[in-house]
Amino acid sequence: MKITRVKATPLAVPFKESHVTWTGTFNAKSTLLIQIFTDEGLVGLGEAPGIPLPEMVQMVVREFEEFLIGKDPFQISRFHQEALNSQPKAGLVAMTWNRFRNVANNALGGIDIALWDLVGKATGQPLYRLLGGSLRDCVDMFAWIHRKSETEMIADALRFQQQGFRVFYLKIGLGSGRDVHDLTALREALGKEALIRGDANGAWTPTQALQEIRALEPIGLDWVEQPVIEDDFDGFEHVARLCRVPLCIDQGVNTSQLAFEVIRRRLASVICSDIHRVGGIQSFREMAAMAHLANMAVCRHAGPEFGISATAHLHLMATIPNATIGNQTYATTIADDIVNEPTACFEGGGLRLPNEPGLGVTLNQDKVETYAEQYVKMRGLAGA
Repeated sequence: MKITRVKATPLAVPFKESHVTWTGTFNAKSTLLIQIFTDEGLVGLGEAPGIPLPEMVQMVVREFEEFLIGKDPFQISRFHQEALNSQPKAGLVAMTWNRFRNVANNALGGIDIALWDLVGKATGQPLYRLLGGSLRDCVDMFAWIHRKSETEMIADALRFQQQGFRVFYLKIGLGSGRDVHDLTALREALGKEALIRGDANGAWTPTQALQEIRALEPIGLDWVEQPVIEDDFDGFEHVARLCRVPLCIDQGVNTSQLAFEVIRRRLASVICSDIHRVGGIQSFREMAAMAHLANMAVCRHAGPEFGISATAHLHLMATIPNATIGNQTYATTIADDIVNEPTACFEGGGLRLPNEPGLGVTLNQDKVETYAEQYVKMRGLAGA
């Protein structure tokens, strides 16, 4: 079996309701659908977050096509080596892609998912079995509580709790008074057993982070995620050493190299990452193994996505021994999907592994066309 063609399509990801963070309010974001075609008729499905823009990720995918066309999709490790050790075309930069992992990894992760999907389809095996088998049949997920009125937030949280969710996640950094008020109300409504996590997305300076987190201490948070900007490791360490609430690092581990540094310095109690940030499934497993040796937990990070990326991560997290409960998911927040299979059938707050070959999802081409058109409109590219 040989790869004959690679197709990358920018798509809009519609949300059920507005996402409110300290950086702004969002009703949709973007992703990149990746399809890898073969001479035997099998098509591998992959997905990469549109960060910073899907057109930029699409450009990198095109750079890597020469290491895919005519090649055996089973040679995943070779593809990564060749792609990362190549230079951008036309000799514009005298360094390899390995020096630009923060740019290349989203594309690598999306292609990697599609290649593993092909291997699973070709062998008739679900992805988790190709990775050595599952440690759990159901992967526990968080309940995302969107910032809105106190009454609405509590209603959402109680509904999720009744469905069996144990972990409740919300964005913080919207102002100390508002954060303390809303999280206190959630704690009173959910009870002391509920695990509540706040994600600051780097909203604070180290001094502000200490002040804000100390104000939140009486609520008993499970952890605070990314309190300071992603490249301020010294500031992160300062906060970690002086606050009593556990910290989770997220944007700070945008590459495997950064994850290694976090583990070496023991900056956080938990690492939150994904296939796209570290550039592939094997890279994620290597990172998780390093964290496991350091007695650190790993949580699955979710970016704007459809069911392709979500299902790939479901297979992956089922194989990780130091995975936390309350892994991240967009399944409760996206308004639609581009796969035919249901990807939000929660059982007690968890999602069960599919057993079909590869990822176990198939593409709805009509939905793909709909969200490709919606992305063009969202970006104002019509007629460009």
